Amino acid sequence: MRFVSTPRLFALLLALSPLLPTLACSSDAGEPNGTPAPSGGTPNATGGTSVSGGNAGADASASAGTTTTLGGNAAAGTGNGGSPPNGGSGGAGQAGAPIVTAGGNAGASGGGGGSSGSGDGSTVAQGVRWIGRVDVSDLDAIKLAWSGAGFIGTFTGTTVEAKLRTEGTGDIYFQPVVDGKPGPRFAVTGAEKTYPLAANLSAGNHEIALYRETEAKGFGVSVFSGFAAGVPGAPPPFSGRLIEVIGDSISAGFGNLGSEQHPNGGQDPGGGCGFDTKTESAYMAYAHVAARAVNADVSVLAGSGWGVYSDNTGNTQNVMPALFSNTLGEQKTPTWSFAVQPQAVVINLGTNDSSAHNLTADKFKPAYAAFLTTIRGKYPDALILCAVGSMLSGTDRTNAVQYLGELISDRSAQGDKKVKLLDLGTQDVLQGTGCSWHPNVAEDARMAAILAGELKSSLGW
Repeated sequence: MRFVSTPRLFALLLALSPLLPTLACSSDAGEPNGTPAPSGGTPNATGGTSVSGGNAGADASASAGTTTTLGGNAAAGTGNGGSPPNGGSGGAGQAGAPIVTAGGNAGASGGGGGSSGSGDGSTVAQGVRWIGRVDVSDLDAIKLAWSGAGFIGTFTGTTVEAKLRTEGTGDIYFQPVVDGKPGPRFAVTGAEKTYPLAANLSAGNHEIALYRETEAKGFGVSVFSGFAAGVPGAPPPFSGRLIEVIGDSISAGFGNLGSEQHPNGGQDPGGGCGFDTKTESAYMAYAHVAARAVNADVSVLAGSGWGVYSDNTGNTQNVMPALFSNTLGEQKTPTWSFAVQPQAVVINLGTNDSSAHNLTADKFKPAYAAFLTTIRGKYPDALILCAVGSMLSGTDRTNAVQYLGELISDRSAQGDKKVKLLDLGTQDVLQGTGCSWHPNVAEDARMAAILAGELKSSLGW
């Protein structure tokens, strides 16, 4: 929510710069250890103006209130949509209310209107720093949908509470993290309610983060309306490191909190477990684990069942490249500005193409090559890692490694030397898996170590 004082005091310093239902999910199964795993259904689909901001924020004050400072480096965008908040301005609070600000890298959308946060960690709104793709065009209703999107901030007070609601269907789980330690997850559905993020804290400052755990595909958009308790201070600074991960259910964390046993590589004798938002954790999936290991922010674009050429049922419309420009999952508006440049992009797709028998040279390779061209056009300087694993095995895994190797060689011959293969290996299902043969948290940790090692080696992180 937005706190207003009357009379209202403003202190403004701008340095302008030309820079910023229920889901019936696929198993994404492939062929774990040569044994075809069951496939599930496919989730139902749902449905700027140039910006500028300061390189420094302005402090404002109010009687019995607190102040926050926001950072800038606002980027310029193009389009005919609505205007995002200008970076570097602050309003005043009353009776202890936090100042509400939005600044830095607020990218503008194209036609259709609306604006989005930068996704590079420099967008500050409602006193916290936002991570991942978020829509901050309305500070009273900040929207997020992609796996792992959320915020991090510092607070004084013994309790922190947030106002959240869901536009659309599904139990959307959130993971609060208090002073670096994950707290109890909770589900948000329907109308706005107040949810405790932390309670019974000691006196002093605390770091509070909140991440959306549930994937965007087939589920509603989360809406954050402000804090009901807790006074935000200056949020932790952005490290300057950003990873973007584009994937399917593996990257979304499908079933990683669940448990299945596969004696002799066969089906779970107890029947196993299917998809449920209770067992999907973006925070514990390999992308976020790796990002924490290298002190980076991560933006995850992932949807269960979708691939590069087709989804797991063979539908060529349900592909992740079609969502690449979206700020909020399957919603087409607002579009993403791409003003922010991640240092690394991970493409972890192909398992669902395999499930539909479309991981072939004549289908998969051209679709993947076209997506590589699109990504390179948006991120000319990024390291692009073409991942294989961890649910592919047998012939499809061999083919995936071959095709990606050929595509990488093609890019290199064209002068693009910053595209590499990232082999995440094949999971050992005999050690147990998550739901529907998917990686569990132990497997996610194993893959995260490989990704983090590559980022350290290639980027010096």
